[in-house]
Amino acid sequence: MAEKLSPKQKRFLAALLASKTTAEAIRQAHVSERSAYRWLRDSAFQEALNEAESEVLESVMRGLLSLQEGSLRVLGAVLSDPTARQSDKLRAVELALGHVIRLRSVTTLEERLGELEKKVAEVQNELGKPTKTT
Repeated sequence: MAEKLSPKQKRFLAALLASKTTAEAIRQAHVSERSAYRWLRDSAFQEALNEAESEVLESVMRGLLSLQEGSLRVLGAVLSDPTARQSDKLRAVELALGHVIRLRSVTTLEERLGELEKKVAEVQNELGKPTKTT
């Protein structure tokens, strides 16, 4: 989708991904505030931004996943270290279990959302309405 953007829009999109605020991205990309906010309302630009943000998140997720084995080794070392403070061990367990619970919640929500989307599509098909593709 980014291929449909102008060079200025692409520069602004890249700045948005690298900046903390829209104002900072505007300054970094050297575009006018008016143009930037007009682009942010444009559906093609929004789609390109969503696609780019998804790619960044996927990259971050891959990086985090690559750290999991080492993280588990460190967690195991803390938990089995007889000299480690009990508070450190407890904090390590809290962090690990908290992440497991959040991961399980997200996975469950994704599954439920997928099922709901299928049911909505089935009902729309029964009613003869076109389904919205994402």
